[in-house]
Amino acid sequence: MTDWDSLVAQEGPTVWRSLWKLLGDRADVEDCFQETFVTAVEQSRREAVTSWPAVLIRMATARGMDRLRSRYRVRRRQVVLEAAALGNAGGTTSTDDPVALAIASELSERLRQGLTQLPNQHSEIFILHALQGWSYREIAERMNMTETAIRTTIHRARQRLRELLDI
Repeated sequence: MTDWDSLVAQEGPTVWRSLWKLLGDRADVEDCFQETFVTAVEQSRREAVTSWPAVLIRMATARGMDRLRSRYRVRRRQVVLEAAALGNAGGTTSTDDPVALAIASELSERLRQGLTQLPNQHSEIFILHALQGWSYREIAERMNMTETAIRTTIHRARQRLRELLDI
């Protein structure tokens, strides 16, 4: 039986940091953090888990990507509604605020948005490598893939992100 208090105390900070890097929004991180551990409890009832750190990071990454995709779908609808309300008459929207669009924030947001455009597996592997610092070998072992396949997937993800981000 899993000691959940110890597991959350031991792995919780890593899960939190992973979600924070991905989402950058406290409310979203809190929700995904909780969803990650609820899903972990459900999974532990169905099957034995041999590596909680890997399982939790994968779950957190999946929850975070779901949240990002949802966030950008909502934002796209808001932009369309704002544009319609303004009649496209050259008005400004809340996204034109120069204070809110600091260079670092803009790049982070563009990357987050770009990640939502990648296939799930590509975004997950890219995040594990680029944001979590996992080695090709670690990712390959956890995802039951070869290191060559992981390298290829990361290369393709980077290539697609360059296209999406126009860099």
